[in-house]
Amino acid sequence: MERPKVKIDDKEIELTDEVIKLLRKYVKTNMTLEQLASELSLNSWEEAYELVKNVPSWLLRNYTG
Repeated sequence: MERPKVKIDDKEIELTDEVIKLLRKYVKTNMTLEQLASELSLNSWEEAYELVKNVPSWLLRNYTG
């Protein structure tokens, strides 16, 4: 099964488990967009913002039983 991808400018970011984990960390902590961009090897906080904006919100929730 192919993983979903988010297109930001001229690149596509695959939403791997590691990327989703970092996005969830961003949502739940005081991590800045600059820190998120650095962790994901993005060029700027603007790219990190575009990524967060375009990821479906249900992927950012932790589902525990």
